[in-house]
Amino acid sequence: MTSRVERLRSRLGPLLVVVTTLVAASNTHAIAPTFRVEVHALPTLTLAQVLAGTQEGASAATIAGELRLPFVAAARMPAVVMLHGDAGAVANQVAWIEELNAIGIAVFTLDSFSGRGAIASEASLGSMPNSISGLARIVDAERALALLAVHPRIDPARIAVMGFSSGGNTVLAAAQTRFASGFGQAGVGFAAYIALYPDCNLRYLGETKTEPGPQRIFIGEADVLTAADACVRLVDRLRRAGADAAITVYPGAHHGFDNVAARELTRIPDLPNAARCNLEEVADGKIVNVDTGRELADQDRCVGKGLIAGYDAAADAATKAAVKALLSERFGLGR
Repeated sequence: MTSRVERLRSRLGPLLVVVTTLVAASNTHAIAPTFRVEVHALPTLTLAQVLAGTQEGASAATIAGELRLPFVAAARMPAVVMLHGDAGAVANQVAWIEELNAIGIAVFTLDSFSGRGAIASEASLGSMPNSISGLARIVDAERALALLAVHPRIDPARIAVMGFSSGGNTVLAAAQTRFASGFGQAGVGFAAYIALYPDCNLRYLGETKTEPGPQRIFIGEADVLTAADACVRLVDRLRRAGADAAITVYPGAHHGFDNVAARELTRIPDLPNAARCNLEEVADGKIVNVDTGRELADQDRCVGKGLIAGYDAAADAATKAAVKALLSERFGLGR
């Protein structure tokens, strides 16, 4: 005959499973990398003001950023300013925040779009209206740097900037002394510049005069939205000018190779694509197509169509390892 204890155990069994699961979830939550979340507002400027090198006039918008601080016993910790791409802040950045928080680095994720009225209308990479130029967002990055530099928990000498796609464009532009000195705060600079699959086919005036922090680019060889060969040429120009610049190109990887939520490739065949165009800045801040000498137009021969984006496990793992190694060395983590 079944004992009273066995009967009681059979009745409590499902409850014990639930309790065990809740305890495990509670423990997982207790050791989550993020310890504190703060939201900060930032006034910013227009693209025209950036190219003209002026901060005069009304701000174009007020944007916001989310600062996630890990639990760090030291009085001050290092930080990364994170800049999203044209799809906005998506799943790949959530994964990066967790990775960086886990090794003791705070992450300040900027939303450069919502405050400017660019809000996605659907769950699609191509649904973001009125995307803001990566160059226009230099001020976003520099003002984020200035804000973090006076934050009581952040070490102003250990702040890096990292961007994805058009956010990567901003990172590479922010490394140029022209923009850093024009819109940055004296005595404060980024410790490193990290760009994932940026567009490197636009040459700015004075692009090889850069800030001292290392510049690192990670891009897929099969990326049809941003051309790897253009980034290879940019890195070559920077290195010849004496900059600490390097690039890693992953065979077979596409745009957004670190987006863990995009296990299946996303294809948008009709999305305009100027990755194969060669652009340059000329006098008065104008951007022209090198082939025509005029501003880029939809009918220019270099303009194509199509987007392919999706996760690549090997490229993602390699990039995360490389970025964490770089930041650990620059920030003196584990010493």
